[in-house]
Amino acid sequence: MNKLLLTILFSVLFAFSFGQSITTNGVSLTETGGAPSSCLTNGFKTLWPAVDLAPFGNCIELTTVGNNFESSAVWACDPINLGQNFKVTFTANFGSTTPAGDGIAFVLQTEGVPQVKGGQGGGIGYSYGNGAACMSGSCPISPSLAIEFDTYDHSSDPLTPPINDAACDHLSMQKNGLMDAFNTALSPSCLIASGSVIDGLDHDICISWNRTLLQLEVYFDGASVGVLNDNIAAPFSYFFNPGSVYWGFTSAKGPAPQLQNVCNVEMQTNIVSPSCAIALPAGSLLLIAEQNYEITDPSVHLEWTVHGNSAIESFELQKSSDGMRFQTFATILTDENETNYAYNFTDVSPEVGVNYYRIRSLGSRNNSFYSNITSVQLQDAIDDFVIFPNPVQDVLTISFNSIGKKEIGITIYSLIGEVVFQELLIGNNGPNQFKVLTSDFPMGMYILQVGNGMTDQNIKFVKE
Repeated sequence: MNKLLLTILFSVLFAFSFGQSITTNGVSLTETGGAPSSCLTNGFKTLWPAVDLAPFGNCIELTTVGNNFESSAVWACDPINLGQNFKVTFTANFGSTTPAGDGIAFVLQTEGVPQVKGGQGGGIGYSYGNGAACMSGSCPISPSLAIEFDTYDHSSDPLTPPINDAACDHLSMQKNGLMDAFNTALSPSCLIASGSVIDGLDHDICISWNRTLLQLEVYFDGASVGVLNDNIAAPFSYFFNPGSVYWGFTSAKGPAPQLQNVCNVEMQTNIVSPSCAIALPAGSLLLIAEQNYEITDPSVHLEWTVHGNSAIESFELQKSSDGMRFQTFATILTDENETNYAYNFTDVSPEVGVNYYRIRSLGSRNNSFYSNITSVQLQDAIDDFVIFPNPVQDVLTISFNSIGKKEIGITIYSLIGEVVFQELLIGNNGPNQFKVLTSDFPMGMYILQVGNGMTDQNIKFVKE
């Protein structure tokens, strides 16, 4: 019995010995122990005071409640290829001591793993700051691109060169571990409209790199807070070898308690659509689409309403055939002062079948929001197409059903491609019949084509 109990206990402990704090493409990474320089495949390394809280949670604690300067880091051991799309999602908690800081950074770097860490305090673990305990030369991690979530304003500090900072809790992107304006890839923008993210709450963060669009975009709690339109995968631009770039997190605080962590880190690489976009709550940017049934070519009418326009500068109208890969087909500029305003637009080039639509609003702070995704099943203008009699002698009757009032083209070809009859008619909504005199046609086989400008339908008949 004791042996059985011991076996059960060992099994339970073994099952909990591998955490799920970080996954890459669905594979749970294992914390690498042993020598400080070790970093194994499908593993990650934490640098003090960072600690993996698994199996008691899917989080990595980055800084502590101690009254001392700290900087920490956690690195995935396997590099990623920036020649491919990636998307990383996680939750971040910036602590609850509001007078203190300093923040968390997601860092792409090629200095190496695992013994790489920057300065304490304002260095956010990737730059200078308080230089104690640096593991990266003179502190800055380089070459690197850091996406920092900075919770302390150092812009007034007497530093040379001065930090490119902002008074609000903000996002910025910095090159080579340097925080000055010259090394800023994306200027600071506020994470939230007011208040502080040092609220003791978990905040959802998503970072995506679209290799095709050359866009590195950051979402914070469902809202786009920054887009870098640059080719970070270009050789010798950000990294000498962008095909092998390490990734991870750094964090730091000053001489005050600040319990910061990241949880449920999921990295996806080489994916078709890396977008972080999510729909806003209903009513914030509500899109409605429906098919037009006019005499002109088929079209789709779009209407959307903005409740509480938050400094929106323009709308991008986007369309997709599969509901995943969207392309912008029109842009509308707005009056930033408009609120609770309704907009409309007509797509004059829809495809037969399902058309998916969404609206992306672009704000003055390079932020964006997406509407709901709506779809329209665009039906062909004609169906139930039949002819009789077949074979025919004197009069051929063409019967079809028209969805709406449409122009319908009827063409009859001989087998050698010669046009023997052609006419454009108006198909009324509902059942239609049209007669063609065939008494003068030479005997033989013919091809009848009926088209509406979108698709053509063909049928063979014989003249006796």
